[in-house]
Amino acid sequence: MHDDKEIKEKAFEQLKSLSDSELEGTNEIDFEIRLQNPDGATERFTVFFERGFADGKEGWTIRNIIRPDHLEKPENKEDGKIE
Repeated sequence: MHDDKEIKEKAFEQLKSLSDSELEGTNEIDFEIRLQNPDGATERFTVFFERGFADGKEGWTIRNIIRPDHLEKPENKEDGKIE
């Protein structure tokens, strides 16, 4: 399993590949990150960025990282029940 540092580095690489004009007017953006595990399988992560202002500077921060192995399994639903 990949650690947060690896995931963040890859996500910031993707963010930096976008031009200022592509990000103009955007305050939130997300990327799907794909990293290969030691077994050769591809692991997918979704990284959510948010544009923020602090100390008079503007920048992007990571708001959340979604890891498929940490998602909860949906509960079994009763037949005919709408939720």
